[in-house]
Amino acid sequence: MKKITNFIIDKRYFILIIAIVFTIVSGIASQSVTINYDIAKYLPDTSKTRIGMNLMEEEFKEETSTLNIMFANLKSNEKTAIKKELAQISGVKSVTYDKTNTYNKGKYTLYILTIDGKNDSPTAKKAYQQIRQAYQEQNPAMSGDVYESNKTVLPLWIVVLAVGCALLILLVMCESYVEPFLFLTTILMAVILNKGTNIFFPSVSHITNSITAILQMALSMDYSIMLMNRYHQEKAVEKEKVTAMKHALHKAFQSISSSSVTTIVGLLALVFMSFKIGKDLGFILAKGVLFSLLCIFFVLPSLILLFDKWIDKTKKKSPTIRCHWLGNFGYHCRFVALPLFALIFLGSFLLKGHLGIDYTDQQEDAISKVFQENNQMVILYPKQEEKNMQTYLKQLENEAKIEQVLGYSNTIHERLTSSLFNQKLQDLGTKMTIDDTLLKIIYYDYHQHDKQNRMTMQEFVQFMETEAYQNPMTNQKIDGNMKKNLARLKNFAIDTEITRPRTFKEIAELLEIEPSKVEDLFVYYCAQNHSIELSLSEFVQWMQQDILSNQKYQSQITQEEKEKFQQLQHFTAQEKIQTKMTSEEMAAYFGIEDNLVQAFYQYSLFQEASTIQMSLATFSNFLFTDVLENPTYAPLLANQELQEKLVALRNFSQQETISTPKTVQELAALF
Repeated sequence: MKKITNFIIDKRYFILIIAIVFTIVSGIASQSVTINYDIAKYLPDTSKTRIGMNLMEEEFKEETSTLNIMFANLKSNEKTAIKKELAQISGVKSVTYDKTNTYNKGKYTLYILTIDGKNDSPTAKKAYQQIRQAYQEQNPAMSGDVYESNKTVLPLWIVVLAVGCALLILLVMCESYVEPFLFLTTILMAVILNKGTNIFFPSVSHITNSITAILQMALSMDYSIMLMNRYHQEKAVEKEKVTAMKHALHKAFQSISSSSVTTIVGLLALVFMSFKIGKDLGFILAKGVLFSLLCIFFVLPSLILLFDKWIDKTKKKSPTIRCHWLGNFGYHCRFVALPLFALIFLGSFLLKGHLGIDYTDQQEDAISKVFQENNQMVILYPKQEEKNMQTYLKQLENEAKIEQVLGYSNTIHERLTSSLFNQKLQDLGTKMTIDDTLLKIIYYDYHQHDKQNRMTMQEFVQFMETEAYQNPMTNQKIDGNMKKNLARLKNFAIDTEITRPRTFKEIAELLEIEPSKVEDLFVYYCAQNHSIELSLSEFVQWMQQDILSNQKYQSQITQEEKEKFQQLQHFTAQEKIQTKMTSEEMAAYFGIEDNLVQAFYQYSLFQEASTIQMSLATFSNFLFTDVLENPTYAPLLANQELQEKLVALRNFSQQETISTPKTVQELAALF
């Protein structure tokens, strides 16, 4: 060992030059060290949070981050202006602010920025720096993951204060004014060497990178003091300074090495933490202590010998602190101290499991003291659980401490009744409204797809009078000719109309036959039955039995009139009137357009749609695959602006569309 210490002292200037060169190289290399600002990267692989974040990174490629900015004493016009200015900064995806109390409290104004990139990305860093520079006079408070990643973990004033305090203590306690500066120079070289060699790691936590220098100085400063004290002791015996340093280094080597190895092993214990930042911190601090040890052995002796004359010239008296009383006290209390320590140790061991641990990667900031701080949580679930998630999210919404729950299951994929559909569109921030009646028709059409609905003639006619004529949307589809036919149909479809007594003029008008011919028939009927009024059913029955079968009168009735009488017989048959028919049967029966009758059938039953549920995604798919292809509904949705909004609804209600990564061109086409 003596040969090694002698070699170090004999080749001290050569070693010093090499150390300086390595320090310069390390200083340059330290600028290229990858700094990791994402503290979550150090979570254990078995952690549910880490597993969830890995899944999110795999499944959801979009990367954004947030930056909260709080200004004080802004005027009303300045608030809107600043929002526009923030939105124009490169990398800012959106700015959230309005005039409500959510963003305005007292003299404070809050803006929430979404940055287009991860919190430690160059984009986020550039945006953060631009904002700091643009508003340095206002000095706004900041928070959010972008701020946490770009702020200085250990502010410069704390570093200066720590070094200043250490220097002050050393100046007071050391025997020379030069010694503290030699100690700090040695430690500084060790710190630079440690930072530069971090380049061999894939990345270094920004926390580790910020605090290593101060901790390295605190952990290894005593080694310098130990070597200097030993040098003073040896120099008191050996006047030749080089020989004295050889003896001092040889004799101090064991004690300094033992102390440093203990420290290094203790730091390496951090490597076994489940929270992987312990591994990061343990390795780098242990490496730092090792570099401090090497610098004290190889660099400090050279500096001491180089400045030996200055050390002698700046000698001073150092205070002597006598601690004999403390040793005497400890000796006399030895019998009490040992069992007392054992009790304290046992109590601490039993209580340690009851300690609550609160973890957060953000400290309380100025913004959280003014505006309520909200924490976002993400729930990841398999797609096959989509139906169950809607119920679960509803339960979460009822929790007192949960302000808002947003998910595919309770927004785009939430099953809604027609009465809630437009409200959901408004809640999602759209400006689209669909006619309530049309919604109900579409809902019912979806629910009854490929099913046969049935109505009686009486139900159909009554519905047309009470509902279809009253609704502007359906009324515009009924032309004058159809209304005329429906008015005639009413006479044949309702029991009270069929059995109501009518004059010959009313029957002639209804059948569109010359009144004189009907009057002749009435005269003949009255001669037989002594009545001047007939109901439709009585008239039809009499015509069938007495007139159309009588050769004398048959020749006086044209073929067209015979067909109308036969139609009248067809319509007044009680069993037919009471039979429930499909829309196709009803249309064929009365000679009305099938699509139109089908639409009225569905509309007549749309009240059932109030219990039918569809999601936005289901609605938009059905709209484009069925409704817009239906000639009955297509004209109702012919508005160009409405169709554009419906296309947007379809695009943004598809889970695949909103979660699939897209190029700039694809996004432009989508919007």
